[in-house]
Amino acid sequence: MGNRKSFFSKGKKTYAIVGDGDCEKWYFQMLKQIENLIVNIKPELNLKSSLKKQYDYVKELADVYDKVFWIVDYDVIERESRECKKGDEKRSAEFARYYNELSSIKNVEILVVNTCFEYWLLLHFKYSKKSYKDCDETGKDLKKEFPSYEKSEKFYKKSNADIYTSLKPNLLTGIENASKLGEFDIENPNSPVCEIHKLFDEKGNFNTNWI
Repeated sequence: MGNRKSFFSKGKKTYAIVGDGDCEKWYFQMLKQIENLIVNIKPELNLKSSLKKQYDYVKELADVYDKVFWIVDYDVIERESRECKKGDEKRSAEFARYYNELSSIKNVEILVVNTCFEYWLLLHFKYSKKSYKDCDETGKDLKKEFPSYEKSEKFYKKSNADIYTSLKPNLLTGIENASKLGEFDIENPNSPVCEIHKLFDEKGNFNTNWI
């Protein structure tokens, strides 16, 4: 893929966001569109890819972009760990290996959400440290606060009422609530956590000061 200096215009900070969920993809597409960001955020969310493929993709992008964010829904890792065949490496152990290696790469930032992306949306309405068993349970609590919510591309990208625009008035609340949960601990991975707030500064703007 070349290198950062040859691939992009000189002096322009470049960002990539990687994940495996539709919701993340739609949210960040709307964030980029609504805020008319001049930085090159490229939501390359390789949908439904294996953990290994995501890991390889993040490493590949790190050779090109100034900063790469890998958003990880930990509920998926937990579910796949339970489904692993006897004798196979659990997905949680696999992720721990990738996490420790990528954490040493300066321009890679791993942002973990436990349980799933809907937890980030819920935190826009209230602080919750509930240990949700899965994304469905998280979504039920989100619907109590955000009754019109639908997990669909049509809803996320609704004209004049897209997901980002609808929740922007509550963004600072979401950032504050998510930050109070603390940081992901690979030694204690099942604690509720939402690190997406790190993408924003204290005023709710996309944080361009990572580099």
